[in-house]
Amino acid sequence: MSLPLPDPKTSTTSIKDHLALLLTTTIWASTFINIKNVLMQVPPNTLAFLRFLVAGLVLGFYLLGRRQPFVKRQDWPLVALTGLTGVTLYNFLQNQGLKSAGATDAAILAAMAPVFIALLAWLFLGEKVSRRQVGGIIMAFCGSAQVATKGSLDGLALNPARLYGDLLVLLTGLSWAVYSISLKRLLNRYQPVTVLTSSTIAGTIFLFPLALLEFPVNWSAINLSGWLSILYLGLLASALAYLIWNTVLTRVAAVTAGVYLYLLPVIAAVMAAVFLGETPGLYTIAGGIIVLLGTYLAGK
Repeated sequence: MSLPLPDPKTSTTSIKDHLALLLTTTIWASTFINIKNVLMQVPPNTLAFLRFLVAGLVLGFYLLGRRQPFVKRQDWPLVALTGLTGVTLYNFLQNQGLKSAGATDAAILAAMAPVFIALLAWLFLGEKVSRRQVGGIIMAFCGSAQVATKGSLDGLALNPARLYGDLLVLLTGLSWAVYSISLKRLLNRYQPVTVLTSSTIAGTIFLFPLALLEFPVNWSAINLSGWLSILYLGLLASALAYLIWNTVLTRVAAVTAGVYLYLLPVIAAVMAAVFLGETPGLYTIAGGIIVLLGTYLAGK
């Protein structure tokens, strides 16, 4: 998942731009399903490393082909921070969480990133938080608690593993918020593709020692479908989708693009029902609506 970061040059949005945003959102929603399936064959840290190794190589060659300048040495620490939070920690928490969390739950909880961004911007950037935003933050947290507990605290004792997975996925929102806040300085100095490539490569480097913790990996257990899913996650979800998103954001308003992010849990829930047999219960649906409404208010 991503968030609208760079400022648009124009507010005019064509049908082509809308279709591009919908395609990107659909690809990102499908990652919850793909990761859930591939985790049965590949350990979570190794999966994250392979995914972003593919993405880093593709983006690196793309950057070279466009002859874009790389990030200057004095900005490497900031690049390291964005790679650590937006790639390494985000995907470490997501993959570990999806081992036990449902794909629908994960999509709903991951959509709370704007709530954490609003909180961090208030704490560290001194940005004002309106009453509407405060109400949205409280609403989103209440909704996330309902999704995780299925509306009853008795459920915590019945499935602590799923609750733990939900908590890890929830923390991906905090990780992405730190990434988004720190990314602002880089986007003021470099093109989005340069920042994306640099952060991806840095995050991949940080993922390598985590992947080593899972070695030796039973590579023979990965079938053709598993390798194709890894390529899909690297090429489409982590390289192409981000490039499309950043390109469209140069033409449309960030608010317009941000609306599409609220479709993530909806699309993911449909995919989870079709491909994983997950049927969201009443409390999950109600909690998801509360989360999305609260996140919308917090992100305004």
